[in-house]
Amino acid sequence: MDKGSFKRVVLFTGLLLCVIGGSLFFLWSWAQTVRIQDEEMLGQLILMKPKTTAEYVSVMRGKFADDREKAIQTGRVADEKYGYTGNYAVDSPAVAAFLPVQIFVSGTLALLLGILILYQKKKQSNLELELFASKDKLAQISEENQILRSKIGKEEAKLKELVTNVSHQLKTPLASLKMCYEIADTQNFTKEEQRAFLMQGQQEVNKLDNLIRALVQISRLEANLIQISQSHVSLKKILHGVVNSIYMKAYDKGISISVDEFQDAEVFLDFRWTQEALSNILDNAVKYSEPGTAVEIRLHPMFSHYLLEIEDEGIGIRKEEMHRIFQRFYRGSSQKVQETEGSGVGLYLARKIIEAQRGTICVKKGKKGSLFLVTIPFT
Repeated sequence: MDKGSFKRVVLFTGLLLCVIGGSLFFLWSWAQTVRIQDEEMLGQLILMKPKTTAEYVSVMRGKFADDREKAIQTGRVADEKYGYTGNYAVDSPAVAAFLPVQIFVSGTLALLLGILILYQKKKQSNLELELFASKDKLAQISEENQILRSKIGKEEAKLKELVTNVSHQLKTPLASLKMCYEIADTQNFTKEEQRAFLMQGQQEVNKLDNLIRALVQISRLEANLIQISQSHVSLKKILHGVVNSIYMKAYDKGISISVDEFQDAEVFLDFRWTQEALSNILDNAVKYSEPGTAVEIRLHPMFSHYLLEIEDEGIGIRKEEMHRIFQRFYRGSSQKVQETEGSGVGLYLARKIIEAQRGTICVKKGKKGSLFLVTIPFT
C-alpha cells in the first residue's frame, strides 16, 4: 500500500470513529434526557398526590405490566378529553432532544457514504483510464518496436546487398587490371601488344575511378552531405549542358541527339545536380542504343510542371524490370546489358536527385526503345 492510500484509509477510519463516538455520546445524552423527563414526571405526580408516592414509583419502574395496554388506552382517552392537541410527540423533551441527533447522525452517515461511493467510483474510473492508457501505450511501444525491427532488418538487408554489389563491381575491373599489367610485364609480347594491354588497364582504372566517384556521390547524397541548392535557372541552359556532356559519346557511336524547340522558362532547381541527373539518363539512352539510331528530347509544359521526355531507339527494357532499373546497382538481365560497361548507379543517382527537388522519374516502352519521363515542378 502506498503512502497516499494509507493516508486515505486512516482519514476515513478516523471519520468513522468520530461518527460512531458522536452517535454513542448523543445516545447517552438522549438516555439521560429521558431519565430526567421520567424523574420530572414522577416528581410532578408526587407533588400533586404526596400520599401515593409508592404507587407512582411502582408505575414508573414498570410495575403492573399486566394492565399496561389498559393504562395506555386510559391515558389516551384522558389526553383527548382534557386538552390533547396532537403536538405531544413534537413537544416531548426527549423526542425534541433526540431529533437533531437523528438528523445529524443520518445526514453525516449519508454524506460520508456518498463521499466514499463517489471517491471509489472516481478511483475506479481513474484506474480504468490508467489501465486503458497503459495498454494503449504498450500497444504503441510494441508497434514502434516492430516497425523499428522491420527497419533494422531492411537496413541490414540493404547493407548486405550494398557490400555484395560493391564487391562485385570492384572485383571485375580489379581482376582485369591485374591481368593487363601482369601480361604487359612479361617479355612474350611485342611493344605494341604491351601498349595495348596498358591502355586496357588504363580503361579499367577509369572504370574504377568512375565507380568510386559514383559511390561517393551516392553515400554523400544519402547521408544528406550534399545540399540541393535550388535557384531560378533556365531550362534551355540545363538541357544545353546535358547534351554537350554526352555529345562526343553519341558522335563516336553515330547516334544523333535532337531537342524539339520549346519556349524557354525559368525553373527552381539546383543547376549542377539536375544537369548531372539528366546527363545520367541521356548517357543511359546512348549507351544502350545501336549505332546509327537517334535520341529525341522533348519538353511539354503541363498544369503545374514540365514534362521532359527522353526517347531512344535502343534495346528497350523488359516490363518486369521497369520499376527496378532505378534501384542502386541494379542492371538489366539481358545479355546486351551485361556486356555493356556500367555500374548500375547512374539511374539510381538520377532518381535521388530528381525526387529531392519534388520531381518524379519513370520509364515506359517507347516507339522503338525506351521512353524516360521526368517531371520538373514550376517552382
